[in-house]
Amino acid sequence: MNTPTKETLLHRSYWKAAAADLYSTRNLVFAALMVAMARVLALIPGIPIAHTKLSFSFPARAMCALVCGPVAGMVYGFVEDILGFILQPTGEFFFGYTISTMAGMLVYALCFYRRRVTVVRIVAANVLVNIFVNALMGSLWTMMLRGGGYWGWFTVSMSKNLLTIVPKSVVLYFFFQAMLPVLGRIGVLGKERSDFICLW
Repeated sequence: MNTPTKETLLHRSYWKAAAADLYSTRNLVFAALMVAMARVLALIPGIPIAHTKLSFSFPARAMCALVCGPVAGMVYGFVEDILGFILQPTGEFFFGYTISTMAGMLVYALCFYRRRVTVVRIVAANVLVNIFVNALMGSLWTMMLRGGGYWGWFTVSMSKNLLTIVPKSVVLYFFFQAMLPVLGRIGVLGKERSDFICLW
């Protein structure tokens, strides 16, 4: 059971706990359930927002990162992306997008693992994922696959990702609000992390 801590991300105990959670049977089962949930949520049609759309697999990824941590989370990202391509192939497989899924899991874990969930952290996590993972990294993968200039792809991707930051944050807020008490009752989170979401 991981609990809120004031240790920094550079503290050895943080990464020691994260590495230990990779081998936790409870966390492996939980991560497998989150892989299944992500695949089910991916079947839900995305909600159009201007010239982009909001898909729904990210709450399962964020919750897995919150419970399992950065090390197990990146393993989850690898498995979930590969399995997702096998079950729901869309175009040619490209490992860059697997790296992006793993990077997104790392960001969510660094924001939520062994931390109290807050509105500020929810927004910050989505800002970091959308800008640094989806826009910056994603534009590189698109350029490698389709050619053209990086900044042209980046401009398009950034405009789309900026539009979804607020909707993703709202979805994740209500998802966590509903699920944190459940996670507390089943014993994967400490009670002090599962009662409510504060502002910061």
